[in-house]
Amino acid sequence: MTDRSSLALLTGPAPRPLVDGTLLLIRLALGVIFFAHGWDTFQNLGVSGTIDLQRESGIPLPELAGPFTVFAELIGGPLLALGALTRPAALALGVVMVGAIAFIHAPHGIFVENGGIELVLVLAAACLVLAVQGAGRFGVDSLIATRWSTPTRRDVPA
Repeated sequence: MTDRSSLALLTGPAPRPLVDGTLLLIRLALGVIFFAHGWDTFQNLGVSGTIDLQRESGIPLPELAGPFTVFAELIGGPLLALGALTRPAALALGVVMVGAIAFIHAPHGIFVENGGIELVLVLAAACLVLAVQGAGRFGVDSLIATRWSTPTRRDVPA
């Protein structure tokens, strides 16, 4: 006979505090990576240099894609770290990563040392997790949701 508690550890849902803590770690890691990359791009290429690079790479509408890429990383990174507007920020950054895979990294195979998709695929997948799951309890989104859903004394019927 199978011990149900052991099976639950393998197949059941994780405890909510563990899920929230894991989402916090993912958000912090992604936030640092995206902000650092966006800052580096902004410092070294600027928006106009990013547009030029994207044009040379064959990315459609580089006049829109370039600024979107730079500002998605510069603004989206800190938003993820804070857990603020997590779903839209993660979605925007995921779109940037899918574009990077499709237009830059895919021809180079898997491995990052060859310019491949390895890192950007993991970043895209982590963004997808946050876009679906949200910030978790340890983020600004949760604080706002809690504040707006908690009735005030005036809201409680007499």
